Amino acid sequence: MAYLEASGQGTNPGKLMLYMGVLFVVLGAVIGVCGVVGAIVMGEPFLAVFGIVFIAMFCGIGGLFAKLGHDNVHASDGILEDGAAYLGKIFKHEPDYQILMNGQPCITLVVRYLMMGEIHEARVNTGEVDAARYPIGATVSIKVLEGTAALVPGSICDMRIEREDDLMNPDFDPLGVHSSIGVSCPNCGANIAVPLGMSRFCPYCNTKISVSADGRLVG
Repeated sequence: MAYLEASGQGTNPGKLMLYMGVLFVVLGAVIGVCGVVGAIVMGEPFLAVFGIVFIAMFCGIGGLFAKLGHDNVHASDGILEDGAAYLGKIFKHEPDYQILMNGQPCITLVVRYLMMGEIHEARVNTGEVDAARYPIGATVSIKVLEGTAALVPGSICDMRIEREDDLMNPDFDPLGVHSSIGVSCPNCGANIAVPLGMSRFCPYCNTKISVSADGRLVG
């Protein structure tokens, strides 16, 4: 098993927000206090008002940025600590236009994994813009808690996992699965449950089996 890339080493926009917020708070406090002290020394009430407004404005904005950044940085901590662990495959990338770095959207990973024999999808925010760090088809370890997923740092590798071909099958839609039908594999004769209107790969001979919406074999 070869590890392809240790995740979590890029610049996280949450960290930038946290550092910027702390910087705003420090600058606001220093300049504001200087203004108040200068007003006392020089007897200029205007400087005191300026200092107080400066403290309130910069510390307020900086505190908000720092809180948002802190929440972003530590959002996955609880998931990684208490979530259920699964091995999955990176199925595709999606841009997250809510988080931009240098004008580019950060990458969200669509990870498919097995839970109690059923294929599920999870979306994992990376906080990075470099999709090359997360190869399509790579195996990853994720933690899932209350419907929210987080990537286990350093878990990206090329290991093969159970039903890998089904996980990477573009014809399969986890959100569209309502019922399945049992069919015989046309190649080896094994009995396989295939979702109606979709396809899956035979776990014994890797033959792709497609079924129409009304339960007929296709192809």
